[in-house]
Amino acid sequence: MKKHILLFTPLFLIVALLPLDLNASDIGVAKALSNAFADISEQVAPSVVTITSEHVYKHPAMEQYKGFQEMFPKQLWPFLPDGDREMKSTSLGSGIIISADGYILTNNHVVEKGENIKVQISDNKEYDAKIIGADPKTDVALIKVDAKNLKPIKMGDSDKIRVGEWVLAVGSPFSGSLSQTVTQGIISATGRSSVGLNDYENFIQTDAAINPGNSGGALVNLDGELIGMNSAIASRSGGYQGIGFAIPINLVNRIVEDLRSDGRVTRAWLGVYVQPVDAAMAKTLGMDIAKGALVQQVVKGSPADDAGLKQLDVIIEFDGHEVENSRKLPILVSTQRPNEKKKLKVLRDGKIKTITVTLGELPDEVAAAEIIETNKSDIGLTVETASPDRLRFYNLSPGTDGVLVTSVETDSEAYKKNIRTGHLIQKMGPNVRDLSKVTTAGAFEKNLQSYNAGDTILLLVRRDVSNTFFVALTIPES
Repeated sequence: MKKHILLFTPLFLIVALLPLDLNASDIGVAKALSNAFADISEQVAPSVVTITSEHVYKHPAMEQYKGFQEMFPKQLWPFLPDGDREMKSTSLGSGIIISADGYILTNNHVVEKGENIKVQISDNKEYDAKIIGADPKTDVALIKVDAKNLKPIKMGDSDKIRVGEWVLAVGSPFSGSLSQTVTQGIISATGRSSVGLNDYENFIQTDAAINPGNSGGALVNLDGELIGMNSAIASRSGGYQGIGFAIPINLVNRIVEDLRSDGRVTRAWLGVYVQPVDAAMAKTLGMDIAKGALVQQVVKGSPADDAGLKQLDVIIEFDGHEVENSRKLPILVSTQRPNEKKKLKVLRDGKIKTITVTLGELPDEVAAAEIIETNKSDIGLTVETASPDRLRFYNLSPGTDGVLVTSVETDSEAYKKNIRTGHLIQKMGPNVRDLSKVTTAGAFEKNLQSYNAGDTILLLVRRDVSNTFFVALTIPES
């Protein structure tokens, strides 16, 4: 009897959840949505192409035989592996037609090592393609085929997308024979960074199925507008597991403008090193919410220096855009043009201040705004008064003020926040307005004793000759 009850229960729940008044109008809503997906697919599919490229390389297994032919009879030489023998591999990806005369968007990783790049459009015509330009920092590439009357995709505005709205992904997963494959899902999140794929990350996350081969394909909204270029997946199996990433089309368009005109990308430069603001840091800064980008260092002679930005400023807004965290700032800066004037809102000494900065051009060897990560943890370190010899030993300039860190417990908050042996603590205090220099180990210990368990202490730490950062630590229970 119990077995029959168990079998009956799921059926009862399914029936109970169904609308009692299911009628033609309900079915009509479902059909309307189905027709919308079908209409969008018909509209978008001709604008999405399949891209293949060949990569020529020397097989590593062949190198070990190079130069050993003399050890074998000449009759066997034709049958021996050749150390100079080249191998070919073929990569598969997708692309998006953006102009009738043959300009096509794709990912840099689809074509960066490729030769003999081929593009197959929806009517199975195949064209040779050439690379117009590529930007590895965002994984965007622009290629072109010699064709006319292609169907360009309709552009959308990725700044207007909302988490939860329906999207379709179009591309060529796994094989060219699966070209113009359409999958459906929602936007799961926006502004994803720290994914570890590109230097500048601001991904749209979606659960629309994306698989190998979809890279460079289209992510479109229910108006059939391109809002993102599919780029990568997060997967433990190598296949779709519900987490895919697309580059916002507004960012892509900014990159394409430069690639199309110059073949390279010119980025703006602010000239600050920033770090995240965690809860403990926010407390010392007098902030109710942990947000923004904390300036730990201003590059001398940089646009930020000229504009009057200071160490310990918290940048909370850039050009009208909220800076939710330190990783948002490099994206906002890098999408601007050099020599443009932008307004920044910063928190300084507990007050909001507006600063106008004229952006410079990003030097090749640096990023638009460098980030040094800090992580949470527990105070557990010892220090010594810094002598000239000890400073030299740790590659610090003799005469530099501060106390040397001589050991750090690996399970402590200090260690987890990247304080290490050889670092120099130069200032300490309960908040940004009450920081004082510290020059002896005795003064450091005496200062620590004035805090109670649960209090937060802010430290200015010098990592090397040119690099300092701030750390907020919580005094633990004894």
